[in-house]
Amino acid sequence: MPDEEGYDIPPMDGLVDEDTGEILDDLDNEEEEEEVDLSGWVWAAMEPAVRRERLAELRIWVQWLVRTYPWTLTHLTPCWYQHKDVRELLTALFVSWVRTYSPGSKRDTAEVEWIDALYRTVPRIALKECTAQKHTDPRVREFRDDDRAFEIHSKVSDDMTDQALKHPGLHEMIRQGAEQ
Repeated sequence: MPDEEGYDIPPMDGLVDEDTGEILDDLDNEEEEEEVDLSGWVWAAMEPAVRRERLAELRIWVQWLVRTYPWTLTHLTPCWYQHKDVRELLTALFVSWVRTYSPGSKRDTAEVEWIDALYRTVPRIALKECTAQKHTDPRVREFRDDDRAFEIHSKVSDDMTDQALKHPGLHEMIRQGAEQ
């Protein structure tokens, strides 16, 4: 229906708050895209049945990974799933891959960023003690987090007690803030 100046303006049914007259964001009325919940990929927090299911899912993806990127075979041993640290790194790559290639990924360079992360991460999964034919259990080292030593360090060491200095990028941050 044309307004007083003759323009045909479509009705804004549902886009105006009837109480305040405020124009609502039309995105509020669109159906939300279903998001993939990846918060459950914390191995230690999974129930055993879920852990086994997720490990099988990760295994399928790892098989895809080595077929798609054969160079990963020089770093990845068949016993990868028996090493928690390797499993965590592969999980991070997998979850990131799912987010990158899922519909609705909003970064223009997400795929390139993921591939870059792959090339940076895979060399870290190489296991010196294992080969393609033989698994060796990782040597467990005890982590000693001494409360007394921590308290002393936090109260008397120079790196904890020195006076704060100006942020080394302060001038650039101020300059950038002024430009905006």
